[in-house]
Amino acid sequence: MKKSMNIDATKGNIKKNLWVLAWPLMIANLIQVVYNMADTYWVGKLENSTDAIAAVTVTFSVVFVLVSLAAGLGIGSATLAAQYYGAKEYKKVDEVTYTSLIVIGVVALLFVGAGIIFYEELFNLLKTPPEIIPIAKDYFIIIMVGMLFMFIFFIMSGILRGVGDTRTPMIAGIVSGIMNMVLDPFLIFGWWIFPELGISGAAYATVFSRFFASIYIFYVVLRGKTFLRMNLRNFKVDFGITKQLFKIGVPSSISQAVISLGGTVIMGRVNMFGAVAGAVHGIGARLESLLFMPAMGLSQAASSIVGQNLGAGQKDRAYESGKYAMKAVFIILLVLGIIFSIFPSVFFSIFSDDEAVIELGRYYVYGVTLFFAFVGCRIVMSNVFQGAGAASVSMWLSLICLWVFRIPMAYGLSYTGLGIKGVWLGMGLSFVVSFFFMYYFYKKGKWMEMAVVHKKEEQPESIEK
Repeated sequence: MKKSMNIDATKGNIKKNLWVLAWPLMIANLIQVVYNMADTYWVGKLENSTDAIAAVTVTFSVVFVLVSLAAGLGIGSATLAAQYYGAKEYKKVDEVTYTSLIVIGVVALLFVGAGIIFYEELFNLLKTPPEIIPIAKDYFIIIMVGMLFMFIFFIMSGILRGVGDTRTPMIAGIVSGIMNMVLDPFLIFGWWIFPELGISGAAYATVFSRFFASIYIFYVVLRGKTFLRMNLRNFKVDFGITKQLFKIGVPSSISQAVISLGGTVIMGRVNMFGAVAGAVHGIGARLESLLFMPAMGLSQAASSIVGQNLGAGQKDRAYESGKYAMKAVFIILLVLGIIFSIFPSVFFSIFSDDEAVIELGRYYVYGVTLFFAFVGCRIVMSNVFQGAGAASVSMWLSLICLWVFRIPMAYGLSYTGLGIKGVWLGMGLSFVVSFFFMYYFYKKGKWMEMAVVHKKEEQPESIEK
């Protein structure tokens, strides 16, 4: 086995393993958040800033629905890589990589093409204000093309994460993020020798940086500088792995797509309150992205640890890893939520000079941010279920949380005297209900019996905490 930066989480201290895997993921997620914020920041400096921010918000609402359909298969590849690695079947890890790149690449092409062809129908479905559509069109198409490169990065990062290497994707993400942040103002405002492209400039900067990240991580893997032993001559589809990939990936895809679709449904209701509400919701989404950073880092690390340990037949370690990750996420997000609620307007003033946007933004913080610790725990549980191979469990629970709790509560309160504020308060209250609903199933533990790989019998051992 090659010397690399991967972590074998089937042994050693659970807490240490979790944080060693999580901190590079947190940094990578932070960089991703920062360069998304950079887009919003510079776009907010355009003359038509409110409309431009609303256009970016609508675009990402649509993009995430389409991207999530293929991204769910990426979760399947990460889960298989982790479980095969935990079972010490290293050749299978490489076969998962080849199959994932080919199969998910084809799926990605289909959905990106569909998004570009039917963009008008998608915008109309979201009840996008007519004046926003022309601004959003070019930005949307450019971003969609760039999604192809993002898929390569997503697949490779997931597989490396599954085998305990989170540093290689972090390095690629940092360089890519810096590149995007530097290019943004040059392409948006036409600084130096660059053309003035306006909102499209932000899209081109994002695409170029994603292209670099995907090429870099692919190059590093092919050079044999990671645990993976890829060889282009061995590229082929393994139909057994493909079946496993779809068994885990399809429920994950459906779950992510419907959750993203739920976000667009809520966005459609927000748009009924005008461009200011849409801009606030868009900036609020950036704030959520910041809060997602520690939640996603710890939950993705927990997913890898759970996958490895279930592959090795160690259920107790898998269960305790998820439980500890939830505790850590809850504390971190609760503290951040309180800080943002004390200074509710500061974040919005960074991205907009519109006093109406800044004033309304405080209610987004009070309604959503204060309750985000419960979302973080739900994210951990979803990732743990997926890491165990129980993607169908994660799918059904997530769909119920969204369509039975979040959307009805957000819509219901929006029709009271609260108006747009009711949308955000309804979302926040649904986070609390969803957590308790999902935790009931976590404690039952049946999700641990759904691992795809069964290499070893369960081995009782003392758990280091």
